[in-house]
Amino acid sequence: MKRTSISTRVWLILGLFASGMLVNSYLETTNSRHAIQSCYEGNVEGVVDIARSILQHYYNRQVAGELTEEEAKALALEAVSAIRYDGDNYIFMGDESGTAISNGMKELVGTNIMGMQDPTGLPLVRNLYDVAASGGGFVDYQWPDSDDKSVLLPKTSYADYFEPWGWTLGSGLNLVALRGEVRDIQSSSLINLILVTISIGVIMMYFVHSVNLQIRKLVYSMRELSEGRGDLRRRLSLDGGKEVADISGSYNDLAASLEEMAVQVNRDGRRFLAAVKRMQPKTVIRSPDNTGTLTLDSVCEMVNQICIQAEALELAHESLKEMAEQDPVTGLLSQQAFELKVRESLPTLNDNTPHIFAVIGLESKVGVLEPDQVALAVGVLRHVLPDDLHACYLADKGFAYWFSYTDSAEGMRLAMLLHQELKAELGDVLDVSLGLSSMLGGGKSYELLYSEAERALLRAQKEGGSRVYEY
Repeated sequence: MKRTSISTRVWLILGLFASGMLVNSYLETTNSRHAIQSCYEGNVEGVVDIARSILQHYYNRQVAGELTEEEAKALALEAVSAIRYDGDNYIFMGDESGTAISNGMKELVGTNIMGMQDPTGLPLVRNLYDVAASGGGFVDYQWPDSDDKSVLLPKTSYADYFEPWGWTLGSGLNLVALRGEVRDIQSSSLINLILVTISIGVIMMYFVHSVNLQIRKLVYSMRELSEGRGDLRRRLSLDGGKEVADISGSYNDLAASLEEMAVQVNRDGRRFLAAVKRMQPKTVIRSPDNTGTLTLDSVCEMVNQICIQAEALELAHESLKEMAEQDPVTGLLSQQAFELKVRESLPTLNDNTPHIFAVIGLESKVGVLEPDQVALAVGVLRHVLPDDLHACYLADKGFAYWFSYTDSAEGMRLAMLLHQELKAELGDVLDVSLGLSSMLGGGKSYELLYSEAERALLRAQKEGGSRVYEY
């Protein structure tokens, strides 16, 4: 393979490309067949849903007293039996006993077909009834080809159940149209594959000829520069024919652009690293030395140093951000960070998501709150409240927290549990009261939630303290 000519390698690549295209065409055709079948199945399911809606309409008229049951069933049967789509496709229906009451094959109407099987012995109708009774679905089976009865083709039908009248209804896929679309896709893919392969083959013939000519003329010039080709300041000679001169000129232009970029990166990188050094004097920074040759390796080394220092600055920024968001006394969110996170979370709630805003009031029975009492209360909050809950310390008042949940009773249950735990730990020295504001969805602002929770807290404190009130 090492001694194989460029022409042979190019044609080998074309052969591999054509093989890959052929495999890809087969896979795409297979995927398209599955996609088309899924689309057909979706259409069938939609048509059956429409038929079921028709039955529901006449049943509703029956319930409203507009029609008798016999009239409603007759009108519904007439309407559904008239449905045709995808050519001659129809809706079939049967009653609870398995008797066909609507079918594209008129001879089956009025006949009990519960025992009908496909040519392989599969209990077709029984399976359709079972699937319909379980909520609706598809049933796969075999069916003779309309053109050649000796050939069995896979077929799929969808069945559903209309419970008020005990009717099973469904429809099958139009396999003739499905197979026609698949054949069209296969033919189109094959034609496209042939055209693309021929077009690329013609282009490659021209490419091989021109590349061989250029390489032969450039060998001597490239050999002269082989020892110093890594230096971006070196340039190729423009001797030779037009093709060689163009290629050499393009190489020189590229080298000049890379040199300019390398010089710019080096200059800006040194400015960046100098700034990092001023911000973090203890940082060890190794600036690449480019006093000799200017290579891409030196540029990569400079970029690597910039990335390392940028990551260090990012970590420092994250640490500062975390420190700014934390309350220094309790380690919870600061009041500003708490307000910001709640404001950001409210618009993301949907209309059915319950959430609760709580203000916890701690009143000392003997004087001001002691730091150890606050620390003990923080420990209780961290133990009882979920990890994803937002909470903050309110100086000289207590705490506030907000969270969303799925169970509508979860907010009050959690508040009562927290109240019990706080009383158990601090009840001897503090009155613990909770004020709650709860709601579905994001209809209330942060200010309104806070105001309602605070008013509920004031009510709890006025009525003796150590209580939980919801606004």
